[in-house]
Amino acid sequence: MVLTEKSGTSLNDIVASVSKVDEIIGQVAAASEEQSSAAEQIGRSIEGINNVTQQSAVGIQQIARAAEDLNNLTVNLQTLIEHFKIDAEEVNKISIHERKGPGKLAVRFGRN
Repeated sequence: MVLTEKSGTSLNDIVASVSKVDEIIGQVAAASEEQSSAAEQIGRSIEGINNVTQQSAVGIQQIARAAEDLNNLTVNLQTLIEHFKIDAEEVNKISIHERKGPGKLAVRFGRN
């Protein structure tokens, strides 16, 4: 009977060990699922960052083009303004009159 008792005890130990292994396998499976979900979230976040980066790059290109256009307009305006030269006598002939209410002005060139 000693041998059968030892066999029974060994079988009980084996069953307990199998239960522990089964529990560990369940924990590993749950952890793997969590890691997979986290990896998907990270992938979506990286995709979102990539989209924002691309939009920023497009915005920066548009700003650069607008700055270049503004610079060209400034150069053109300076060229146009160079054609207008007013000497001190002409400045004295300019008169500003209020016209039809406040905030509306009329500028007249010539004699007052």
